[in-house]
Amino acid sequence: MGRHTRAALLSASTLAGLSFAAPAFAQTGGDANVIQELIVTAQKRAESAQDVPVALTAVSGDALQRQGVTGFQDLGTRIPSLRFGSGVTGGENVITLRGVGSQNTTGGGDSPVAYSVDGVYLARTTSVDPEFFDVDRIEVLRGPQGTLYGRNSVGGSVNVITKRPTTELGGHVDAAFGNYDAQTYRAWVNVPFVDTGDYQVLGRLAAVRAVHDGYQENLFKGPGAKNDADGRDFWMVRGELFFKLGEHADLLLVGSASSNGDPVATKTRWSLAPGRFTGAQPYLTDPRKVRKDFPETFDQDGQTWGATFNYDAGFATLTSVTGYAKSKWRQASDADGSELNIATNPYWTLDSFQYSEEVRVASNPSESPLSWILGGFYFQEKVGQTFLFIDTGLNSASPLTDNFTFQNGGIYKTTSWAPFGQVDFDLAKTGAGIPLTITVGLRYSHDKKEGFDFLDYRLPRLGLAFPNSKTFDKSWSQTTGKVGLAYQVNDDVMLYANASRGYLSGGGLVGNFPGIYQPETVTAYEAGFKSTLMERRVQLNVAAYHQKIKDMQVFVQDIAGSRIDNAGKAHVKGLEAELIATPAHGLRLNLATTATEAEYDDYTTINNRFAGSPLVSFAGNRLVQTPKYTISAGAEYAIATPIGEVTPRVDIFRSGDLYFLSANSPFDRQGAYTLVDANVRWRSANARYSVEAFVRNLTNKDIISNDGLQSNTIGGGFGPDNYTYYPPRTFGVRLGVDF
Repeated sequence: MGRHTRAALLSASTLAGLSFAAPAFAQTGGDANVIQELIVTAQKRAESAQDVPVALTAVSGDALQRQGVTGFQDLGTRIPSLRFGSGVTGGENVITLRGVGSQNTTGGGDSPVAYSVDGVYLARTTSVDPEFFDVDRIEVLRGPQGTLYGRNSVGGSVNVITKRPTTELGGHVDAAFGNYDAQTYRAWVNVPFVDTGDYQVLGRLAAVRAVHDGYQENLFKGPGAKNDADGRDFWMVRGELFFKLGEHADLLLVGSASSNGDPVATKTRWSLAPGRFTGAQPYLTDPRKVRKDFPETFDQDGQTWGATFNYDAGFATLTSVTGYAKSKWRQASDADGSELNIATNPYWTLDSFQYSEEVRVASNPSESPLSWILGGFYFQEKVGQTFLFIDTGLNSASPLTDNFTFQNGGIYKTTSWAPFGQVDFDLAKTGAGIPLTITVGLRYSHDKKEGFDFLDYRLPRLGLAFPNSKTFDKSWSQTTGKVGLAYQVNDDVMLYANASRGYLSGGGLVGNFPGIYQPETVTAYEAGFKSTLMERRVQLNVAAYHQKIKDMQVFVQDIAGSRIDNAGKAHVKGLEAELIATPAHGLRLNLATTATEAEYDDYTTINNRFAGSPLVSFAGNRLVQTPKYTISAGAEYAIATPIGEVTPRVDIFRSGDLYFLSANSPFDRQGAYTLVDANVRWRSANARYSVEAFVRNLTNKDIISNDGLQSNTIGGGFGPDNYTYYPPRTFGVRLGVDF
């Protein structure tokens, strides 16, 4: 099926596509073994993923289920150049895409990889869903998306689209049981309340309850001991209502609420700390075992609401996306990671409220060579944060001065607005008849951050206090955009090339003086091709890119707390390839590989691991959380039997070594590693019943997810590492039924 044939089919369903009522993919032929076409909205209009001339990986909900992707953490082993890690202090998450990421997940910071659910941009990484369920598809755009997404998408954009209400009455329930006493219960129900053709009211409700014991064992049994680190205590409820308001308009309402408990497990590497008392604390080399005396807690609650309205005016479609989200989390942690009373973090709280509105008008498919989209975006957020750190001075040679309390907090208000537009000119629809499309996009962004914060630093034994506070009001503006070419070699092969620019807003680090830092910009050049070959049994997409980063925002922890460095210059260049093949009936193979060079070109700072460190240059060091190569491979084979279909599957992910800190020391390095997942699924002949047995991290590898430094006072002048880890080997069985 060629590009123009697909465009004609999509023309008839543009309104449905923009309201996400269309299916995630449509079968393109009678042969069930061909690779199915996936319809996406990555460019704010419904089109085939193979027709989008950017590096895009789109994964359907069915593919997520087949590959055992149950949450965002699993996604990082399936999508090229994407890495996901838990924060080293609790509920925040760190998303890195093509070498661009940030550990600054405080109230005044922003993630450089945009994340949205059902079209609503979510600023806090605490909003990342740990349980993907009833998801239609996930779209990951790599590289700066400075036109259509704009705000804080210098690394790319991750878009989650949940399943929409349909006209069929039905539902599904499943239950999974596994080691670590894991239990997960999931269900959805779809109800067509009204269906008269031109008018519809359709509803869908989905819910998840997931629990498991902690992956980390606390060997300390004294008062205050807890044993639920890296456990899960999660629930989610999401409801959707779709209204078809006549022939030309529709409205989709989505609301969700969730709660997540149990703290992230951290492991402090005491073997590196030369302090006086660490010898009294045996270092446990097993990353899953600790001795912590201070009770660690975590509690996160969130709500998200969205309304998407579409009106088809014939020549164009008007779309309004309104979003509101709020979240709060509370945590306490054992900062020294031991049973000694060295340091504690009694509380860290964060409350956020956000409102967003995007209005756009997009031309409908037609015979005109010109297609266009114009829009505007408005965003407001208010974040309140408090933090307390207590160091007793037990592990310091100068306990009088190194016994301190560090308390900070504040309120950050963000206001952002941006007009944007993009035009595409298809020369194939002109007299020239050249199958070349020229794309030009432009966006103007204005960000304002205002509020106040405070720092109260005390030396209790000396009776000294050093309070400080300030108000701030800072604005930044930036123009970004893209220029692109797409050449349709034939119906099955497209070549493309783009130059684009992205922008990450400046911000503030709560309770740091000075805490304001400047914007980060990324200029990217990308070329690639997309192909569907051998009668749709092979799909091969390749992209090569070169990104130039200016004033990269680098989050740094040191003896005085934390700060943001604007590293002068950095670059990332790489090659990405994705292959899907169905060489025989029932057999499906997939392969994705990356090769990446990511380095600082100009970055002078201090080595924050050592107290009193002089200035050093990190030029030539590798960017954090970015391996030189990754390989992701999977294979499944569906076997027909008299009692149903049995499908075994195996997924293998190989990553090169990587660093978590800019100093690139051996202490903050994760060596190359391999992860293996496997599952086998049975589905009854009538597709109503299913049973799946699964194992993840088959070889039980201990893989570092993230690394940060604890206070130098804890390590006696040396900042010891504070690690988080990906899950150990887990296994279980899931039983499901459709009705």
